[in-house]
Amino acid sequence: MEGRRARILAEVVDRYIHTRRPVSSQEIVQVYRHRLSPATIRNELHALEKEGYLYKPHVSAGRVPTVQGFRFFAQWLLAVAELEAKEERLPVEPQPLPGLPPLTELLRRTALLLSAMTGQLGFVIPPRGEELPCRAVVLRALEPGRALAVTLSALGVMEARLVSVPEDLSAEEEREAEAWLAARLRSPDRTPPEPWQGRAVHTAYRLLQELTASPSSPTLFVEGWPQLLAELSVHSAEWALERVRDLLRLLQDERGFAALVEELRAGRPGLLAHVGEDRVPELREFTLVTAPYLFGRGVLGVAGPLWLDYARAFSAVRYLASRLQSLLIQCGGAP
Repeated sequence: MEGRRARILAEVVDRYIHTRRPVSSQEIVQVYRHRLSPATIRNELHALEKEGYLYKPHVSAGRVPTVQGFRFFAQWLLAVAELEAKEERLPVEPQPLPGLPPLTELLRRTALLLSAMTGQLGFVIPPRGEELPCRAVVLRALEPGRALAVTLSALGVMEARLVSVPEDLSAEEEREAEAWLAARLRSPDRTPPEPWQGRAVHTAYRLLQELTASPSSPTLFVEGWPQLLAELSVHSAEWALERVRDLLRLLQDERGFAALVEELRAGRPGLLAHVGEDRVPELREFTLVTAPYLFGRGVLGVAGPLWLDYARAFSAVRYLASRLQSLLIQCGGAP
């Protein structure tokens, strides 16, 4: 859709986002200073209603955007945002910033900042472990039979967990197991050691299976549930609670949600808006705005109602994706 009708639809959606009330033709003329008459605007609104972009909640009421209308507005605004992004390049700091928090805390703070900047639910999906090659492994006995295994990537600690080891494991065997683990974690080779290889190697192989079978590092950081609930309560508290419960169920499966976002993005680069996804019942009343960071290894974004402030969400998500990538590159996250 192009031309006058597209502009009027964008104005209706924009006005609805700011007022949360049905939008009349007279309001469009007054707010957006149209030279067109209210009657001409009404004709265009009627046509947009027939095409499925708008609907009238009551016979005498103004128009409200449908999911199709919000979708059009999001794509129209995305095109504008992408044009602005080509002209705007956020600088990468020339030197590493002092005092950066651990990776998990940095990602949690990013989710919190996304929520604060948009008034919606902010989320950050970390890079998958296999996309952050292991640079080193530290294995340190804490007491007989127990050791701390820490895997390190270029970005810092990937995972730290307590593991079982032989009670009489010597310091030399500990170092041998540590070196074997580091080499195997950096390699796709998972073949078991030969029988003639020593106890340290067989211990390391068992730990390798344990470390790779069920990784315990967080796969999703989410902040801003109170903000989202307040935003949805424009309808009613009961309606809002029901929608939040649906979304909470979806996000409780962290790996499933990460896979869903990857499927929705379908390998496309840059900023994307997923508006009222019919394929996912829990998302029919929501919009996800997502962007990749660290060269596509991770994704961050916001979740909000269909009427979220798209311009603010696009700006915040795009900026923080660029900013987070910049910080992680300084930590050694470049490919």
